[in-house]
Amino acid sequence: MSGIAAAILIGGHSKRMGRPKENIVIKGDGRTFMEKLCDEVDGCYGLCIDGRYISVRKGQQVCREGYRTVEDIYDDIGPLGGLISVLTQAKEDGYNAVLLLACDMIGYDGNEIKKICGLYKGYGILYARTGGGNVQPLASIYGTDVLDAALKNAKKGDYRLRDVADDKCTVEIYESDHPEAYINCNEGYPE
Repeated sequence: MSGIAAAILIGGHSKRMGRPKENIVIKGDGRTFMEKLCDEVDGCYGLCIDGRYISVRKGQQVCREGYRTVEDIYDDIGPLGGLISVLTQAKEDGYNAVLLLACDMIGYDGNEIKKICGLYKGYGILYARTGGGNVQPLASIYGTDVLDAALKNAKKGDYRLRDVADDKCTVEIYESDHPEAYINCNEGYPE
């Protein structure tokens, strides 16, 4: 097996919204944050996405048909724990890379998935970026070969996804022309 797997990262709990992000219903749509993003991934399955994961924190019971649920190996280290857990599973399953997607980026769609996957050429990390600004580590592709660097960072207490890249890691940038796809709804979603 080879190719790119997608991983929906749902291990967070919105303090502002007072409930798990994956259960928040999108106004005017009727689907939850998780359902919306999974539907977009499903539309790309078999085209540019070869596997599907849902990344959960320890003890969290979430599933979706066609997705493998992957529980965080580490407690309380945020998205890095999800990345490590999913890369570990993806490597075991024979995938080359994982497109990591935060479930609260509900503007992210199948077109963005196809664009970033189409540009991935085996890099250590293919970061998405909009308007020349900061990279979007919660909507980027990570090769399974960056697992060792991610584990090393976790052990030394550096939990920032942006710090996963090391001197042995090839990093490229995907310049997206759809900044609305990268809006984190945890901060700006109306109640």
